[in-house]
Amino acid sequence: KILMKKIIALAVATAISAPAMADLTIGGSARYQIDNGAGVDTSASTNRVLVSVSGSTTAESGLFVSAGATLQIAADDAANNATTDGDNNIVVGNPMANVALGYTETAGVYSNGADQFKVGPAAQSRVLGRHSDTVVLNVTAVEGLTAQVAGYLTDDSTRVVLGYDFGGVSVAVGMDQASDAAKAAGSEDALQLKVATSVAGAGVTLSYADQDDTDSQFVNLGVTYMGVGVNYQTSEVGAADSVDSLYGSYSLANAGGLEGLTVTVGAGSSDNVDSNYGVRLDYAF
Repeated sequence: KILMKKIIALAVATAISAPAMADLTIGGSARYQIDNGAGVDTSASTNRVLVSVSGSTTAESGLFVSAGATLQIAADDAANNATTDGDNNIVVGNPMANVALGYTETAGVYSNGADQFKVGPAAQSRVLGRHSDTVVLNVTAVEGLTAQVAGYLTDDSTRVVLGYDFGGVSVAVGMDQASDAAKAAGSEDALQLKVATSVAGAGVTLSYADQDDTDSQFVNLGVTYMGVGVNYQTSEVGAADSVDSLYGSYSLANAGGLEGLTVTVGAGSSDNVDSNYGVRLDYAF
């Protein structure tokens, strides 16, 4: 009890001696997309609006606490619905090391590129999805090096992500170990690798993913330049034949001089799958 009183007293003293200032941010985005329904006879359209609220407080010592949530409001002919879309958590720490508690997405490694018009198999980029009992430790204490360790309070699945910037070339690796319960729900042990660099002003990313339990491998090469993004992916899922996919898009930011409006046109094709093409409108406010 004496120790607890000393800890509480120290915390109160710190709060009094180093008052913090709170910042509140409210924003959102809207999206509308129409495409050919990936080969369906009639076109398909989707739309949704995201509303996000976040706040943070930082002390003079650099210690901060932040929290935020994003609500997705979507509508279709069948029903209107509102669900979370993004992290819904609280983060405590400082810029060099912090812990996220709650509904948190772990760091991604495998890159699909701008895949809104992609067709074909998708790689499992991470085992640990967002969950209310997720705990994520982020460490950036060493310059150029990022580290993340994530797990569940109620499950022994783990994910470790390491990244390093060599000055022009960045490398990342993700290693996932799924528990038996997670595997029963469809998760797998997995390994992801990514190398990204810039060549003559174009961004180049090479990714690899290996999913143990289904013996699946994915390789993705992506290039971006002045709003244009093109990706080629080859994949082998279990005993099935390999599948090659090609997809790309062009995005125009602040279209028509309207700040926050982005117009994207794109198309994608894959072996034995009908092509997909369409246009997407995004507005951030």
